[in-house]
Amino acid sequence: MLAAVLALMFSSVALAAPETHQVGPYKVSFDMNTNTKYQVQTVNPQGNSMVTVYLLVVKTDNTTGASININEYKTPVDSTPQMQGVLTLWSMRARGINATGPMNQTIDGKNGFLIAGAPFAGSSLPAGIQFYQAQYWLDSKQCECGPVSVGTTGVDITSTYPQDVTMNLLKSISVVKSA
Repeated sequence: MLAAVLALMFSSVALAAPETHQVGPYKVSFDMNTNTKYQVQTVNPQGNSMVTVYLLVVKTDNTTGASININEYKTPVDSTPQMQGVLTLWSMRARGINATGPMNQTIDGKNGFLIAGAPFAGSSLPAGIQFYQAQYWLDSKQCECGPVSVGTTGVDITSTYPQDVTMNLLKSISVVKSA
């Protein structure tokens, strides 16, 4: 019996496979390590004179999914994790999410943050769903202008997958700009 259970455990892990997708000029790869069925879609770039946003959507159903936004700014902007984390925290709260954090999180080998939250009671958002928001920058550098960092390419990851699946995504994601 134990051997059968172990065989099933190892086979379910083996079924999960890494994903690689071209999103504009970026190669995005990740492994959510889940047997949950999902679809991956790339969305046409959106932008204005300041930023171009490249988007990859991972979707299971109407309430479970993730998005990976690659924000490519034309000129350097503030990429200080503490400041970006506070802005994201307040944005989540304004959308009706009782969020805590931000917590430091290494993503794609870079400094970033993760914020988790659930809908406020009485919110119009579906009850019982956990929301995750993470961010890191591909090119953040300490600015000579003061105690801040600047960068031109930020990656925002939003997820309503369970915590283990979200963490698998965050631990495995790689975003590389094609030559």
